[in-house]
Amino acid sequence: MKNRIRVGVVLALGLGLACGESRDDQLKRQLGYSKEDKEKSAAVEEVPPDPVREELRPLLEKIYSHDRLPGVVDENVFVESERYPYVLQAGVLAVVKVPKGVPKAAKMKAIILGTAEADAWIFRKEARRDYAQLIHKVKYGFGEDTKEQILRGYADLRLLSVFSAPDIDETIGKLEGEAQKIAKELKQEYTANQDKYWGEWMGVKMYARRAVSGDEPYRSLLRQLAKDLGTVEVKPRKWGDSVDGAFAAWAKAVEANEELLIKLTGYRELRDRVDFLNDTHALWLIEGSDRVPEKARELKPDKATGYAVLREDLGSGYNELTFVFSRKLSGAKLKRAFLHSLIFRQLLTDFQLLATAGGDWAQRESDGSLIKDSSIVPDEFDPLYARCGADGALDSLISGFSGDFPLLAGVPIKERNSEKVITVAHKCVIEGGKPRIFVPAKDDEFALEGPAPASRLALFQMLARFEKIDVNMAAMGDDAKRMPEDDAIEDAEALLKKLEAKQKEENK
Repeated sequence: MKNRIRVGVVLALGLGLACGESRDDQLKRQLGYSKEDKEKSAAVEEVPPDPVREELRPLLEKIYSHDRLPGVVDENVFVESERYPYVLQAGVLAVVKVPKGVPKAAKMKAIILGTAEADAWIFRKEARRDYAQLIHKVKYGFGEDTKEQILRGYADLRLLSVFSAPDIDETIGKLEGEAQKIAKELKQEYTANQDKYWGEWMGVKMYARRAVSGDEPYRSLLRQLAKDLGTVEVKPRKWGDSVDGAFAAWAKAVEANEELLIKLTGYRELRDRVDFLNDTHALWLIEGSDRVPEKARELKPDKATGYAVLREDLGSGYNELTFVFSRKLSGAKLKRAFLHSLIFRQLLTDFQLLATAGGDWAQRESDGSLIKDSSIVPDEFDPLYARCGADGALDSLISGFSGDFPLLAGVPIKERNSEKVITVAHKCVIEGGKPRIFVPAKDDEFALEGPAPASRLALFQMLARFEKIDVNMAAMGDDAKRMPEDDAIEDAEALLKKLEAKQKEENK
């Protein structure tokens, strides 16, 4: 008890100190004005006004949302992109660094673009999180390239907004000489290529866009663009709207049966199912349909599955999938292909399946020892596991649940023998993974395990989710009655685990 009281006092003191910090001090701390940086900040503030920047001041003041424009210096800096010919020292006291010796026109463009990018870093009191935190999240969640797209994308969208404003000609009229010429050129560039710049923003992984679009500075900018130019993010597409007419009745049947929906999607959490039904991120279309996107027009359906699929990475493990089904399919065969595609979609990002199978792809030293952190299924083989696994999963589902789910009635089954199902799926993976997948030589010490043992285990574990396990629930007594209804959906697996854990606890 004494320790708890002592901790409480310390916490109270800590809160008191935090509350005692003035609003000005909090802002300075958040914006990077620490005591240790005072000398550095003073040095930055002493950067003399650049004459070229001053020629552009009327336009820059319209771009930049703070009364202190970023500093501009000529330095020996390395510029990675010709399109963005500057290096930005980001922050409250931003500085646009331009390579020494560039022509004046190029310098002007660099200053304008650099100022637009720097605008994102201005403190905004309505922001929920600091911009640096958002960028940090993008960098470690989506990678360096996506981070750069977010940073540069703000500059382009900011200029698109500024040059599309009704009073931009008045602002440009305040410029003189070459400054006015460059501003007019940029206005023409951005207004004439609105679709290009918006398309580049839409090309950023969707979940990376979402990471920043809900907060400042992107939130206000995107709203302004929507108001002025009518630009909008891709609207959510519901499950029922994601399928061609040939699949409509089947899609409705899947949605109406929650247990079947869970089986086909793998979404055990209600929230995940609701998200899927309201924002599906996939299309199920018949070959030749008017709805097939241009980028998927050349897809040729696979004879084995009955469909082809276009996969686009949205980030965070999500995909945008376009399934194109053979126009030759109909009836029960088309239904099988449709159900197969749903399981394919689920297994494509089945972390447990792919992680367990990773050992078969480990790189080895000359002495046969494994190289650390190399036990990972290469990304290009994810669809292989999804396709081969879906074959067995669908056969298992039909065999075990055709009497429970009317939608499965009459669907063709390729392999009824449960033992052969795993063998066929495993062989499919081995054949598709050669020569890179692990297949030991006959005289290898690992030969006893057989080819690709990790993949076989992974498929075995995955297929268990689609098999029907008959359990005498009445024989389990009151414990079975006390289980929530949702746990029964787990094919009694969760129930058995909980009973086992309870018995262990009672035996302690």
